[in-house]
Amino acid sequence: MGSKVRGRKPGEKKAADADMARALLLRKQRQMKAAFLVVLLVMSGSMAFIIRHYRDGGDPDDDGVNDYHRAIELGGEWFLNNQDNSFLHYEYDIMTRRHSTAHHSLREMGALWSIALLSGFLDDERYENLTHRGFLHFEKTFVYDQHDDFFFVNITPAKIKLGYSAFVILTLLEMEHELKDYYLEQFAKGILYQQNDDGSFRTFFYSSEDTGVEYYPGQSMFALMRLYGHTRNRTYLDAVEKAFPYYREYFRSTNSTAIIPWQTRAVYHLYQETRKREYADFLFEMSDYLTRAYFPAEDCSGFTFQSNTVAVHMEGITQAYSLARELRERDRQTCYGNFIREGADFIMGLQVTDTANIFAMEAVGGFREHRDSQLQRVDWNQHAVVSLMDGYQLGILA
Repeated sequence: MGSKVRGRKPGEKKAADADMARALLLRKQRQMKAAFLVVLLVMSGSMAFIIRHYRDGGDPDDDGVNDYHRAIELGGEWFLNNQDNSFLHYEYDIMTRRHSTAHHSLREMGALWSIALLSGFLDDERYENLTHRGFLHFEKTFVYDQHDDFFFVNITPAKIKLGYSAFVILTLLEMEHELKDYYLEQFAKGILYQQNDDGSFRTFFYSSEDTGVEYYPGQSMFALMRLYGHTRNRTYLDAVEKAFPYYREYFRSTNSTAIIPWQTRAVYHLYQETRKREYADFLFEMSDYLTRAYFPAEDCSGFTFQSNTVAVHMEGITQAYSLARELRERDRQTCYGNFIREGADFIMGLQVTDTANIFAMEAVGGFREHRDSQLQRVDWNQHAVVSLMDGYQLGILA
């Protein structure tokens, strides 16, 4: 494929759809500018109360909320308190009290999805508002490929990542939008367009670059499975089933732990929809390998953790725990449960709670990469919050 982004005037019906999308986008921009001022006022008051609660020695159980739930709440407040003019700052230094000028659009899109999940988990309209604000930020870069009839995200024109389309779908499934169904279909078409005959996915649009194999295809397969659950469009399920053998062999040939979390999410839903044992077996194969990589004792406890990466891996292990419980795989359920509990305790040790009144408000609730780090980042916060929410909803951390 060539490297030039294609886009000509669509036919009459497609032109009408595109015109409607542009009109709604302009209207949404005006609405969100006004709403943002209100959000900032509400956010500052709520965040100040939570910080005072911690700094004044508030009892984390005085309102019936346990430490894990409190960590999720604080992680959410970090997102609210680290907004920039368009959506989120990417990185914050807790010692210099400065935000980085760098951006990483895919990680920021992942954070957007986690904020949408927080909106439902905490039933807090501030996260709903931030979700819409973040979605609008990315929506401005949506481009329609008239030739092949799909949308893509053009926020980084030199590298149009497949993962962008996946996170648009995942976020839309957690929110309301005037063009929700239209966008879901159009971005799914883009993912399907990227699938090769052997089942693999090209990881960049209009490019032969092949990095991101361990992330973007799994994100896209997960998005397609979630979309299949929403629409029951068999095309999405068929695409993931077609991709499964390729990525199973990729894992077996590389033994990469990086590929596991997103593939596990996709395969979990694949099994739930088909009940094919080979999918469950492969999910357990990946998860067993991952837990062994953390050097547990013989009873599958006492894991060795060193960085926030465990939060990413916990996202996969929570899916494995759920399936092990469903299939009465007791030893695996025990092992995965130990991993989740120990991992949660470790990553909570990386969260800034500031009971000593040392740090600025922007630092409170954020997760560092490791214990010696002074940096916080949107993706570290995303994975920590999502993994804790998953564990809490399974009853392991409740």
